[in-house]
Amino acid sequence: MKPTPTEIYLQWLSHDAGWVEICQMDKAPREIGWDNRSDVVLAQAREWARSGNLFTTLNRIDHPGLLAYLAQERQVDPHRKLRTTDALVTRYTRLFFDFDPARPKGTSSTDAELAEAEIRAKGLRDRLALMDWPAPLMAMSGNGWHVQYRTALPNSGETTEMLKAIYAGLHAEFSDDVVEFDRSVRNPARLCALYGSVKRKGPNTPDRPHRQSKCWIPSDWRQVHPRQVATLAEFYANRASQTRPNAHPDSQEARTTVSTIQGKGNYSSLDVVGWFRAHGAYVGELTGNVHGVSCPWSGEHSTPSPKSGGDTVIFESDGGWPGFSCKHSHCQGRTIRDVMALWGDADAYCREQFQPRRAA
Repeated sequence: MKPTPTEIYLQWLSHDAGWVEICQMDKAPREIGWDNRSDVVLAQAREWARSGNLFTTLNRIDHPGLLAYLAQERQVDPHRKLRTTDALVTRYTRLFFDFDPARPKGTSSTDAELAEAEIRAKGLRDRLALMDWPAPLMAMSGNGWHVQYRTALPNSGETTEMLKAIYAGLHAEFSDDVVEFDRSVRNPARLCALYGSVKRKGPNTPDRPHRQSKCWIPSDWRQVHPRQVATLAEFYANRASQTRPNAHPDSQEARTTVSTIQGKGNYSSLDVVGWFRAHGAYVGELTGNVHGVSCPWSGEHSTPSPKSGGDTVIFESDGGWPGFSCKHSHCQGRTIRDVMALWGDADAYCREQFQPRRAA
């Protein structure tokens, strides 16, 4: 018989993480267990699936350390329900990204809210694919959408700082009043929904139903290389360091400051359409080499943009650098240099590297 997605998911998890904590939760942990056999974890999940919500850990646990910790703590309180602690995780085996739609507290999502989270999750997947990240696991968690990348990163201070930069940067890019990118899910002992189980949150109503979570696993689920993770962290750390908290975005100073570009790309070879598309800001071709886009500073606009994107355009290169123009007064004077400074990743979309002229 063909294995179910849940079985395949647990097989991958046991393979990468070894010992896995499975937890049935409602308002507080009700049942907790550990095993390194996917079939045993699955059997336990089926036993506990009739109520509450099921979760598992994602990362490799120091099992001898876990046993010592449990023995010590149970001497103090033998009835206490204990969870894996962050310190007991030796290695990250997953990069876990969670998109949660805004909704009333303690309720399940509507179909429309869930669809908004799906758009953001797939947007992140497509963005990272352009940076040569391998295909991730995609999951509908019941009320939101998850993206999981396989990896192998030590649970160290360096990894903590890298993930802090990445999650803060993605939160700033993807979170708004509709969907939140959850930056709190980066701790080593984080629990994740067991895909295939039912997510029960609030009353089960026709418009906000309890749903069975689902996941889609690549047939060739490859690891993202630690170097790629470090590159992404460096990108967001550099962007954060370039933020000028003393200059209000509406101030004349902020609008007229010349952006300094110190990248390595030959910007006359910049694929400006692919770049805007990767940032989810491409609308469509208008005429010739002119394309409508969403303005990166649309949040500052006093009036909404038309769906055609005609008020903000980019111009493909005609031998020089591509161009950018926004008709809104808040963006007066902003050029393609300002977009480069804001997004910080234009080099990745250049077909050539900059070659300085040699002295004669």
